Amino acid sequence: MSRKVKCPECDTLNDKEVAVYHNGRHYCAVCYENKKKSSDDYKALIEYICEIYGIEAPTGWMLKQIKDFREQFGYTYKGIKSSLHYFYEIQEGNSVENSMGIGIVPFIYDEAKNYYIDKKVIKDNVKGCDVNEITSEVNTINIKKSNVENKYKFRDVSIIDIENL
Repeated sequence: MSRKVKCPECDTLNDKEVAVYHNGRHYCAVCYENKKKSSDDYKALIEYICEIYGIEAPTGWMLKQIKDFREQFGYTYKGIKSSLHYFYEIQEGNSVENSMGIGIVPFIYDEAKNYYIDKKVIKDNVKGCDVNEITSEVNTINIKKSNVENKYKFRDVSIIDIENL
């Protein structure tokens, strides 16, 4: 009989041989993958912050903001990184020179999320399309310019008063 261990994330009991051992704890496979993905997203966020702010490590204030965004708003690390990318690189004209932290994130998180969702939908819709097929079916429509005199044809006609009839 194999020994059962409890996953610290989801509290399920798993066989010790099947569970993934990481940092002194036994995780189920799904929780371990989620934890690993979250860790990778956190590292990517930290690297991106360092890159855009031109610093070697984020300040304590930035780390506190990240923690608060996760706890108060339920933001993901990837979502925070995407919001910063959207604000500083997609919306041109914004600079990091006057900012001390990443406090802009709550104000643009939903807008950035919608931008990336729309971008993905467009990408998915275009995925199966053949560009050559679309361009070969282009039809040209010629519109004749209307005669200017016809436009003002009734301009000099007097208005008929119905009450006097």
